Amino acid sequence: MKSLSRILIRYLWYALLMFLITLALNVFLYVICGFQVIRSTNHSAGAIRKIAAELSSTDGNILLSDLGYEYLESDYVWAMLLDDDGAVLWAWNLPESLNHSYTVSDTASFSKWYLDDYPVTEWITDHGLLVIAQPQGSVWKFNIKEREEVIRYIAFMIPITLSSNLILVFFIVLLLGFRFYRSLRVLAVGLEQLSEEKAVHLPEKGMTELLARQLNRTSDILTRQREHLERRDDARAAWISGVSHDIRTPLSLIMGYAADLKGAASLSESQQHLAEMMEAQSLKIKRLIEDLNLTSRLEYDMQPLRPEEIHPSRLLRTVVSDFYNQGLSDYHLIDLYIDPDVEQITLNGDPSLLTRAFSNLIQNSIRHNPNGCTVTVTAYPEKNSICFQVSDDGCGIPDAVIQALENRLSDTEKAPHIMGLRIVYQIFRAHGWKMLFTDSHTIHILGTDMT
Repeated sequence: MKSLSRILIRYLWYALLMFLITLALNVFLYVICGFQVIRSTNHSAGAIRKIAAELSSTDGNILLSDLGYEYLESDYVWAMLLDDDGAVLWAWNLPESLNHSYTVSDTASFSKWYLDDYPVTEWITDHGLLVIAQPQGSVWKFNIKEREEVIRYIAFMIPITLSSNLILVFFIVLLLGFRFYRSLRVLAVGLEQLSEEKAVHLPEKGMTELLARQLNRTSDILTRQREHLERRDDARAAWISGVSHDIRTPLSLIMGYAADLKGAASLSESQQHLAEMMEAQSLKIKRLIEDLNLTSRLEYDMQPLRPEEIHPSRLLRTVVSDFYNQGLSDYHLIDLYIDPDVEQITLNGDPSLLTRAFSNLIQNSIRHNPNGCTVTVTAYPEKNSICFQVSDDGCGIPDAVIQALENRLSDTEKAPHIMGLRIVYQIFRAHGWKMLFTDSHTIHILGTDMT
């Protein structure tokens, strides 16, 4: 669940960062807007000052310079100059309806509002009151008047409002993050159950509805596949067990008859040899059936281990001596090297299965080298384990066999017959040992659980 906490923290950081960026952007826009308002106000005030500076009086006539007319023509539609009594002393493009005298109340009204819907600007000059107008609908005017204590209250409330907004947004983000965390937590639990091969049925709602639905669908597919594989494996194990049981009785009869025939005095020497070969082949079939049953039980964890404390040195000596006692051919030789430090080391394991495994390795070298070879069996300590090494100087193990044992064959390649080595591999794996191929002639077995 640490990953979910990390996601939540990252989500909150991103949300806070987005909020700060948004706040900074708003402040930036407000500053720009305020700057534009101030600039527009200053522009209007500056323009009327420039126009007023271009007014002059000659023999009682009011005149405006050419530069003043340029200022007027750039942004304004008309202008007039009023004396103290409200009479028009000078005018430029003044509409006929506005060419009259103005009272003090009229002047007070249009100075704060509009004059016939014209937004006007006023400026007191040495010659009178200058009034200039911009086009109708071009300027918005509004007169604001408020008590000073209210303005102070507004200035006091602005930071409080911003802080309240920040706290509110933070709690909203926290709430959304917590809801997101809960949704992800359900998915995390579902994935954990799915990895443990458990059926998953998550509620399909909220932010992760689609993911939960897909996870439930995946769980249903895996459950059906697992049930199908279990039925197939049960059928396979039952078939192997049934066939082995059906073959065992007639095979025992064949082996008994062959043993009787090879010693019968009424048969010729060649016929006795045929009976001996029949017995040997029947024994080979019996061992193959035993191997088939054993590999099936090991593959489906049906073979119970009977671990006990064993001395690997004694076990290897027993295995090698059995080969010599059973009559090893003159073409084959088994060399056994045991490090003195291994003599006092013990391991926990099933002695019958481990004996079977090492015997299979040696027998495999002998069987695949009928013209003779030397099999070398070595045991020496390595860190907190024992390293067993079985090698021969014969033809070696084909690469296809090694690839099949290590599951490196492609789907198009045909798997070779590896029953003997597969059993060895399964026995060592059941003990938690590691079996490695150094090359085609050498096999390393790393035995652990030293006591």
